[in-house]
Amino acid sequence: MSIRRITLSPRLAATASLVVGGGNIVDVGTDHAYLPAYLILTNKIPSAIAADIRKSPLLNAKDTAIKYKLEKKIELRLSDGLKEIKPEEVKEVVFAGMGGTLIAEKLRECPWAKDGNHHFIFQPQSRANELREYLYSNGFTINKELAVSERDRCYIALDAYYTGEVKEYTLSDCFLGKLPETLEAKAYLKKQLDRHTRKYNALKKRNENVEELERLINDLKGFIYG
Repeated sequence: MSIRRITLSPRLAATASLVVGGGNIVDVGTDHAYLPAYLILTNKIPSAIAADIRKSPLLNAKDTAIKYKLEKKIELRLSDGLKEIKPEEVKEVVFAGMGGTLIAEKLRECPWAKDGNHHFIFQPQSRANELREYLYSNGFTINKELAVSERDRCYIALDAYYTGEVKEYTLSDCFLGKLPETLEAKAYLKKQLDRHTRKYNALKKRNENVEELERLINDLKGFIYG
């Protein structure tokens, strides 16, 4: 195989498309380092830090770096989130394949996440609503969102910048975000609609307040069915 050929899965390809490029990135929770390898091989970035909290994914990342002759361009870093990453080392930060709650926690722990000098790209595996809620309430502005299908599952990717602007948001904002009105996004939100409809019915039977949840369901239906 040519070292200039590497194929990303649809979810990682969507994540890669949100990288602006031109500067170094850190891929947090890198696993096999496919994303930084692809970005370097396509000349989108000059080099990258592949970071993970565990040693075994870094061994996988090392194998990828060796396979594609990128040992001098991909640095392996044992790090819990961004704790071992210096702000001047990177221009863009990628969190892919982690839950939205965990991503928000790692951002909260990073003292330089709000310096306004970095571009963040996220591919939350779950609870994207909790990630959006953190971003809205902590001065981050979401720039773009994408939805893709992979192996009969829908995934989303989004990017954001710290602007200092704290956004007033609703429950619907946390679930809809800036998703485009595509078939993939509608399929992704259909699962959210089904889950919240079940929750709505259970709460209503207990005579609990369901007003906000009802608004969310109506907004989801509006997005999915037009």
